[in-house]
Amino acid sequence: MAPKEYSDAEIKLTAALYAKRSGVVDHIRTTGRLPDEIPSGGMGIAMQKLINRRGRDITLTPDEQLVYDAILREKRLPGGGVRLISRPKPDQDSQDG
Repeated sequence: MAPKEYSDAEIKLTAALYAKRSGVVDHIRTTGRLPDEIPSGGMGIAMQKLINRRGRDITLTPDEQLVYDAILREKRLPGGGVRLISRPKPDQDSQDG
C-alpha cells in the first residue's frame, strides 16, 4: 500500500518502528533511500510497546524524522505499515431493542 492510504499518525509510528530496525537509519544516511526490504518480524509486539510508551500521536526523534521524510519522499513502506483501529466510545456501543 502507498503511504497516502495511511494517516499521518500511522506513518509516524511506522517511521519510529523502522528507525529501530538494524541498519535502516544508516542505510538512509548512506544512500538517501529506504532499504528495498525491511524485515517485519516482531513488529506487532514492537508497535504495541511503542504505543503503550509514547501514545498514538508521537513526536519524532531526529532519526525517526529521517525515516519519516524518506517514506513520504518515496511513497512506499518496504516493511509494511502500522494501522490504527479506533476503539468505539462507550456511548457508541450498539443498542439492541
